[in-house]
Amino acid sequence: MHCPFCKNSDTKVIDTRISEDGYSIRRRRECQVCGNRFTTVETTQLLVMKRSGSIEPFDRAKVVA
Repeated sequence: MHCPFCKNSDTKVIDTRISEDGYSIRRRRECQVCGNRFTTVETTQLLVMKRSGSIEPFDRAKVVA
């Protein structure tokens, strides 16, 4: 992760928490060079690989139907 202040790629994770909705992770990071702290929000997107080899986003409606 790059520091938004000095653009250095050397950062350290200080704290990790799951967000209230449960679908994302909030990480508190500190730049090892300038010492500034910033928060990142990381989410994942579920993808489905079809038998044909194509990849598409997961659609819950297709599973329930």
